[in-house]
Amino acid sequence: MELWLKRYFGLFFDFLYFGNLCWLAIPLFIYFLITIKKRKRWEKALTFVFIISLFVLELKGGHWYRYVLTLFPIILGMILLLGWEFIREKNHYFKIGVFIICGILVLFNYYHFRNIYKSYWSYKVIVKDDLFPSGIFAFINNIENSSSDSTFLICSGRYLFYYYVNKKGIYYKDPKFQEFYKQERSEDRLDFVKNQLKIKYILLHRDFFPEDPLRDLITRWCDLLYQDRYELSLYEIREKDDYAEKDLEKKDIENLFVNDSLLKNGSFENWTKGPNKNPDSFEGGGNILKGSAFREEKEVKAGKYSAKITGDNFNFFQNLSDSKEYREKKITCFAWIKTDVRNKYRIQIYDGIDFSYSFKHPGNGEWELLQVNHTVNPEAKFLSIRVIQAAKTGGIDDVVYIDGALLLEGFWNISDLYSKYPKNGQ
Repeated sequence: MELWLKRYFGLFFDFLYFGNLCWLAIPLFIYFLITIKKRKRWEKALTFVFIISLFVLELKGGHWYRYVLTLFPIILGMILLLGWEFIREKNHYFKIGVFIICGILVLFNYYHFRNIYKSYWSYKVIVKDDLFPSGIFAFINNIENSSSDSTFLICSGRYLFYYYVNKKGIYYKDPKFQEFYKQERSEDRLDFVKNQLKIKYILLHRDFFPEDPLRDLITRWCDLLYQDRYELSLYEIREKDDYAEKDLEKKDIENLFVNDSLLKNGSFENWTKGPNKNPDSFEGGGNILKGSAFREEKEVKAGKYSAKITGDNFNFFQNLSDSKEYREKKITCFAWIKTDVRNKYRIQIYDGIDFSYSFKHPGNGEWELLQVNHTVNPEAKFLSIRVIQAAKTGGIDDVVYIDGALLLEGFWNISDLYSKYPKNGQ
């Protein structure tokens, strides 16, 4: 029964397609008001309850279609009954004409959206496909420390969450959550999320690009609990506000390069080929202007040098020679990046099968510490650490600086790096 109600009937009750029939309720409701004097008491009472339900869903439902669709059967019933009442006294030819017009509209609707219906049907039926994120949903459903008041912030993927998860969720476009962006200070936004909305977890889709305040919340105050192989990541907001808003001392950053980082020359101090060639152990692909990174001496995060890259649509990377040793392991890459180009540059880890990437640099002209977590595929063909990946924007003269690229084993976040204590991800 659950499969039919939540998947198969979801095809028919989709608000954006067959749901367009709801618009017919408007002229028929006007007809009802015009003839209200001859209506029976139960008809008036039912209409009153229906209107109250509409207001409740509008005010409390957060524009969530799944709640609105609970009224669709009664709306469809009203359309059929009032529509028949309207044409019942009409002549035979008028009735035939109405039925023909309705038939044409239904056929046109199906013809226009048939491919969407087919894809929806296949997507809702094939729930055991290899691409289906069953692992992360099972993990969420079995979280033991999730109290009845704990809420999940759903950043994309909301349909799957409501279908397969038995926890409370709030969509990131919900009007209640929009108050989050009105808070000026990072600490106030954190307090609003934790204490007013009772949000404890954040479910993030790989293709979701959060605005700066939400990105700040995730990178500063959250721990990565679970990373799905394909699309979804689950974060938990920390109980204690143990984030220290400071930059690491240059000495501490340099110690990380020497003692912990799995990348070679991540400090970009070694340029044996010369200052106008790529730094040791790194390669530049794609459309890097003049085919190489350049040694930079002024814009530096740690040490004496950083790398300056000019171009568009490129990867600046280092391939690990012993990639087989990292199969099924969790790794984290950090890199300090500086640019004034918004949402163009990020970090990516690619193992030949799966890939993960960081949030994009906000383009504020400041050094930003970007981070990406990745679980290496058991059959990984190689391991490419793309410490800079530039999107194709047409800006061939865009400039980005990179320094302090770190690759660490395990799932880390920024607060871990500051305290030098890693969290153990699942």
